[in-house]
Amino acid sequence: MSKLNKYLEIYALISMERQDKLERLIGEHTMELDIDTGIIRFSDGLAVPFQVLGTESGNTLTWLWAWSDEQTDMPVQLITSALQLKAWGEKHDVPEFFSPSIDLNRADGQIISLIASELCRASCYYRDPYEGGALYVLLFDKVIDAQPPFNLSGLSRKLSDLISLYEFNHRNALLSYFRIKGLSPVETGSTVACELGSGEHLSAEFDGSNRLTSLNGEMIGA
Repeated sequence: MSKLNKYLEIYALISMERQDKLERLIGEHTMELDIDTGIIRFSDGLAVPFQVLGTESGNTLTWLWAWSDEQTDMPVQLITSALQLKAWGEKHDVPEFFSPSIDLNRADGQIISLIASELCRASCYYRDPYEGGALYVLLFDKVIDAQPPFNLSGLSRKLSDLISLYEFNHRNALLSYFRIKGLSPVETGSTVACELGSGEHLSAEFDGSNRLTSLNGEMIGA
């Protein structure tokens, strides 16, 4: 397993919970990204500070970190988080975080952003698509933070999304989420059970390869 995948396992679900908070808050929306002020404004009136991570190109099929983008004159105050992540990548020997650009088949913008969101203690990340690619930014706002945590349905949906996209140890990812949230799971053989922050009971079954087979008796997975 690559170091990148190890950190994806640890941070993916807690970051997906943050994405769920944003999605429930803004719903269908339009938005305006103001580079001069470093504020993203959503159509429901929510205005949030942001930090630029980088861009994903559909033409070159690469991820480009904001600190290495010579085509865009990005204010240095908007790439502080990206530079912190570069230093973290160098310290922990995670090349995807200190290499200026990366092939998308190695790491796409979502993987980068899921890990970055937790490392930077961001409220969530936002993907702003444009013709030929997408810009990824981190958002920081107490209104987003204050939204309710995952309920069983939200966790099941986001975990299914992750499973359909990436290879990782499903059991480790779920246990990492519980640990970060301060929850107390009970492991019994192939079963992991826990009471979620929503008060709902979760019971997850895994196969011998730690792949999720069911949540509360319902089949799940790719």
